[in-house]
Amino acid sequence: MGRVFVRIGFAVALAPIGLFGLGAGSIFAQTSADFSGTLNPLFLANLAQPSDISNALQYAASASVDDIESAIGTYEQLLFYNPTLSKIRFELGVLYYRLGSYEMARGYFKSALEQQDCTPELRRRMEDLLVDVDKQLLADRFTGFVQTGLGYQTNPGGGPGPQTVLASGRSFDSRFFAKGDGNWFGAFALNYVHDFENQRGDTFEATVQGYDAQQFSLHQFDVGTIELRAGPRFVLTPGSPYAVSIKPYVVATGALLADTAYSGGIGGGMTLHATLGNVAIDPFAEMVQQSFRNSSFYPLASNLSGPLTTIGLQASGPVASGLSWQTRGAFAHSSASFGPDSYDAYAADLWLPWNFSPLGDGRMWTLTPIAGLTHWQYSAPDPNIDPLTTPRTTEWRVGLGLDVPIWSKVYMSTLVQYRADTSNIPAFTMHDLSISGGPTFKF
Repeated sequence: MGRVFVRIGFAVALAPIGLFGLGAGSIFAQTSADFSGTLNPLFLANLAQPSDISNALQYAASASVDDIESAIGTYEQLLFYNPTLSKIRFELGVLYYRLGSYEMARGYFKSALEQQDCTPELRRRMEDLLVDVDKQLLADRFTGFVQTGLGYQTNPGGGPGPQTVLASGRSFDSRFFAKGDGNWFGAFALNYVHDFENQRGDTFEATVQGYDAQQFSLHQFDVGTIELRAGPRFVLTPGSPYAVSIKPYVVATGALLADTAYSGGIGGGMTLHATLGNVAIDPFAEMVQQSFRNSSFYPLASNLSGPLTTIGLQASGPVASGLSWQTRGAFAHSSASFGPDSYDAYAADLWLPWNFSPLGDGRMWTLTPIAGLTHWQYSAPDPNIDPLTTPRTTEWRVGLGLDVPIWSKVYMSTLVQYRADTSNIPAFTMHDLSISGGPTFKF
């Protein structure tokens, strides 16, 4: 069963920098513009009647998706004709935030709060953003989350049905058949950024994240993971609103399985950050030397030891007011000490976080549809499973997450996810439906 849990190592390697899903309600979703139209007619109308608020708002909302500077110019033009519009000051604050000009963003948010037309909803949103702006202006910044809760999975071990028989003629261990169970889980992430304040924008970044799940009955599937990534980020184009930066980093990982030390890894990598219009892209490459330990439940785990090399790309951007997209794709190659456990893997995931305020009081709910797939191609047949067939397995997954604000920075978070693996090896074919939820504190 060691091969089934090789996915723990690959899953860790797929997170190049920080938490990709953390704070799914990105700043792209903080804008309140909700107008539509095509760019050229709006631009022409804005030139013809620069004091027409309707035309200017529509053009600025359209331009803010692809051209932040044009949107800023249009909003500032509106303030020239009417300096008391709180919504326009709010939009300018959001745009300057997206450019990383936090002092300018703070000034516009502060002045917007002083306007008489500032609604309670707009005030709440700006007060939340001001907290984040003030944090961004600190030399040492900490962000993250802590979550706990309960979950249930129909197949927590990713095992096959009880009718499965190995082609080698050996009996499949019944302890790993598909069976449902509930669990308690806890998760956390801590992100640290130190600003060197050297006028270039260079920083040092570190992320620690961990997860633990304790099954109610099937303790052979109790799992715990921890991961550290840290390194300096050097800005290659200082002063540019579309900054390009590069970050070398070290990575250390560890995992428990069945409450016993299962694996550890040490390595490093490199990532590049750049923006193309409103799209942020982060290509990365890393190598981790993995070491697995045998245990009573997993006596062949050490066969998985060896280097894991991963290259990939993650990207994100806005779609419309309140809606953004995030995606990640990666290729990984594992060279295991036991040849048949070596593999190539391809993975792709997509998130569509949507921020909305159903109560109209400015508190933002986040609904996030999720979809992804991973394909594993192993290097050779495993004589313990099927001596004549080289395994190929494809996993499809879909899910839906919901974050509901409860109080201050406390949310009720729920995730429903379905996974289906198909393989030319019956023991690797499985289905799993999971649901989990609990309070989350974000800071």
